[in-house]
Amino acid sequence: MSRPVRVLVVGCGDIAVSAHLPALRQSPDVDIVAAVDVDVTRREVVSRDYGVPTFDSIDAAVMAADIDAAVVATPPDVTSEMAQTALRHRLHVLCEKPMAVDLADGLALHAAAGASACVVQVGFTNRFSPLVQVLREAIVAGRLGSPLVFTLGAYDERYDATNPSHLARMNRFLSRAPAFVHEGAHLADYVAFLTGSRPTRVSASGIRTRAEFQSENFIAANVEWATGDLARLEVGWLVPALPAGHFRVLGPLASAEIIRREGRLVFDDGGETEEHALERSWNAVCFDRQLAHFVAAVRGEVAPSPTTADGLASLELGAAVVTSMREHRLVDLGTASVAHSAGGGPEGLT
Repeated sequence: MSRPVRVLVVGCGDIAVSAHLPALRQSPDVDIVAAVDVDVTRREVVSRDYGVPTFDSIDAAVMAADIDAAVVATPPDVTSEMAQTALRHRLHVLCEKPMAVDLADGLALHAAAGASACVVQVGFTNRFSPLVQVLREAIVAGRLGSPLVFTLGAYDERYDATNPSHLARMNRFLSRAPAFVHEGAHLADYVAFLTGSRPTRVSASGIRTRAEFQSENFIAANVEWATGDLARLEVGWLVPALPAGHFRVLGPLASAEIIRREGRLVFDDGGETEEHALERSWNAVCFDRQLAHFVAAVRGEVAPSPTTADGLASLELGAAVVTSMREHRLVDLGTASVAHSAGGGPEGLT
């Protein structure tokens, strides 16, 4: 396929408007041909700003337009269903993470992807950061030594009582799963991608900082990995002032830190430091590179990555965190991993 890939955008909310649509518009390899959302106002905004027809369902869009692929940027509780609908229409799919809120829905999408001849790529966007890829190369080369200690923190969705629609949207997710399942998906995938390993034991705790929240909005988890590495993963949602996220890797030979807001990676071996920097914003770089990889996969030039098996691995770790937190116990994942059996693994990107 040498012509531009004709793309349908499914979901016209924040992540589509702020990240996916700008990446799609600037790419010479795609044409945005339609958009879908159940909300009329969101559809009108996208129609006005991008000059494309909009519809209230994938079925309606496919009947009206010639489409090759779908970017599914919907809330996680409907992402699996929307992606499966796109696959039934023989559309290639790039879907947001997490690809579901539980393993059952995740397994359904994984099975549909396996039965389809179409590409399905899961949006662990941060894998496409050049800084993350430089760090992975350093870890694989043994530059930091072994074992490694990861301390990763992600804080998002600032609490704002004057924005009831945002609070309602966040509480809708929390009614299905704690914040870790959503925000921690990236953290889980970081460690899997960087180490080539899988989690073996999990200990976690969490709290709701307000009684009206449907489940825990602050969670801390200690995760042991098959390589002997240890990860401290912390997720916080819905507090008035969000602290900066952190991303540190400590090894016996050197340490590394990614300062995402500044677009910098710093290695420190105790004597000298080495710095790498992005030329553009983190999201702009990652979403552009993610889309380029998806297009290349659709054209048969590279393998899709990350895959639904990687999405399952993230969901499985999220489920273990929730079990440990709720049952106040250590969760042993052992070797009977659903994701591992499905072929999950931190395959590389080309």
